[in-house]
Amino acid sequence: MSRPNIFQESDNSFSMRRLLAFLFALVSFVAGLLSAYKGASWQAIAVSFGIPSLTCILLLFFTTWTDIAQVTGNLKK
Repeated sequence: MSRPNIFQESDNSFSMRRLLAFLFALVSFVAGLLSAYKGASWQAIAVSFGIPSLTCILLLFFTTWTDIAQVTGNLKK
């Protein structure tokens, strides 16, 4: 039996939302650093960090929302 990890749902199924949130967080960090390293304007740096970060937060919100709904019993199976 394998140990549960961050990329699994409560029923041990694979969570694509969590994987995508992790990837967008990683992309956000790398894109922001690359744009700063290349000497981009502050607007480009803000967008490089911001757009993937907002996507990450949105994906994590939906994952957390379903977990909370399951705990409170408001989600029908």
